[in-house]
Amino acid sequence: MGERKVLNRYFPPDFDPSLVPKKKWDPYKQVEVRMMIPFSMQCLKCGEFMYRGKKFNSRKEDVIGDDYLGVKKYRFYIKCSVCSNEIAFKTDPENQDYVCESGASRNFESWRQQESAEASFEKERRDETEGSAMAALESRTLDSKMEMDILDALDEIKALNERSAGVRARLEAGDTRDVLSSSADRRGQLTPAERSELDAFRKAQAAAESPSAAGSDARDAPEKKKKKSGPSIRRAPPLDDDDDDD
Repeated sequence: MGERKVLNRYFPPDFDPSLVPKKKWDPYKQVEVRMMIPFSMQCLKCGEFMYRGKKFNSRKEDVIGDDYLGVKKYRFYIKCSVCSNEIAFKTDPENQDYVCESGASRNFESWRQQESAEASFEKERRDETEGSAMAALESRTLDSKMEMDILDALDEIKALNERSAGVRARLEAGDTRDVLSSSADRRGQLTPAERSELDAFRKAQAAAESPSAAGSDARDAPEKKKKKSGPSIRRAPPLDDDDDDD
């Protein structure tokens, strides 16, 4: 069993590595690779849809003369699962994506359109800011204002969450007096304009509810009278004892 797991190999003293024949690498060699397709596509020949993640036996090769900042690009060849049409696509390291070259068309993906629109918007904005100093100052001012608005909104949300958590804890503990007193204190902190607006809203709500209640009472009145009156029942006259004797 020891010779099967050799860690060290013996090299004789007269070993010359230059005499060992070197294997030439073929740049156009294709390698068989088992892979999953990285995007959904439709075959141009038979119209078959192939979803993302479907496994295929593909052939991989290097894209000669085409790279991005020294990063190699690879091309893959697969065959349609219905008509055996050859489909080719290659890697796109610049956008961290793949490009369909032939044999199929890539399905529409909304997130890719959104990303491209955002990238074009950022590019236009960058070009405008680089052109003039005033535009750059305005863009920085807008960015700082947006950040301040976002921080204010987050602070308001945190305060509301803390308040609701405190009220919930008091209600669970059964202490409703503190809750009512705190609501009364908050009403006392309102400005006169806010207090008048709140009172007007309550009056309008009460006025909107009262006609519906009156209408329902008017509709129910005839039914109540019918129920109270009801059908008249006639009682039979009492029998005399003399008639029974006869």
